Amino acid sequence: MTNSLSSIAEHYSRRYGEVASSKEGVRSLYEKYVRGNEASLVDAVAATSAINALFFSDQIDSAAINPQMMEAANLQWGDDLDSLLKRLQSLDDKTSPGARNILSQWKGKYFEVVVRDKLNAGDSVGGIHLGPGQTASLADSVTQPGWDLQIADADGEVAEELQLKATASLGYVRQALERYPDIPVIATDEVADQVAGDLILSSGISNVDLEASIGAPAEDVLDTSFGDLTEAFLSGLPLVLIPTIEGAKVLIGRQTLRAAANRSVERGIKTGASMAVGGLLALAGAGIISLPATFVTRLSIDRFSVQSDLLRRLQSDVDSVRALKRKTGESVK
Repeated sequence: MTNSLSSIAEHYSRRYGEVASSKEGVRSLYEKYVRGNEASLVDAVAATSAINALFFSDQIDSAAINPQMMEAANLQWGDDLDSLLKRLQSLDDKTSPGARNILSQWKGKYFEVVVRDKLNAGDSVGGIHLGPGQTASLADSVTQPGWDLQIADADGEVAEELQLKATASLGYVRQALERYPDIPVIATDEVADQVAGDLILSSGISNVDLEASIGAPAEDVLDTSFGDLTEAFLSGLPLVLIPTIEGAKVLIGRQTLRAAANRSVERGIKTGASMAVGGLLALAGAGIISLPATFVTRLSIDRFSVQSDLLRRLQSDVDSVRALKRKTGESVK
């Protein structure tokens, strides 16, 4: 037994050398496994960021569209939810004339719906409060001349007509009053705060708040140029990050150019495979589940590779031990 153990020890000494029990050996293991895990984590983050930029950066947030906003879209354009989502998805930069026009029209009608609902709920708007039996209703046509909202008595007789203006421009409100001097204007706070009078009434609603509410569903779509550039960069992040990291190792002398190229290809294939999984899930309608799926897939690929490598090494060592045992004439279970 002593001779066989000595033979095995001598075999491993020749195979691995003294480095197996030295600091260099520990460092070698660190380089191979710990740093490898760090690379997997970096690649997983890059792949997940790319999938997010490709599939979820320009999405409409339908949950931010409340019933009043939906009614406003229907009154303004006759849109149902699907039509409204398509309209918002078609928007470009929020500073473009087309986007400003659509959001302004939607905001104006939304303001009308909010004011009507507040009055019918018994609230006071601009000092106006509905009397017993009175109801507030909006014009059926978006081109109705003069008034936007009517207050009718219980018998249907019109008690009052009002203009509703969601704007921060005092000049715009004054133009409306010049055209229809006998019809008071209920305006957003930014205008009403600039002038006092019986014909310009404060709604108690901020134009800034209205714009924020209307812009929220399409916030991701209405990117600035910088936002578009950022999304473009993130979508190709793995293609930039992996060669950069491996190339940096060449510059500091930690690996050869050939090794860097091989590592870049290997990491790129694994990262591409994880992105393919995430992309297919996104296209299948899995939603944001595709993001953690991309991340976990990338880590799992390397984990499987490491475990397979360890099993091959273990099997190789077991085979070596059995061969040495047979040479010494001892049986191995």
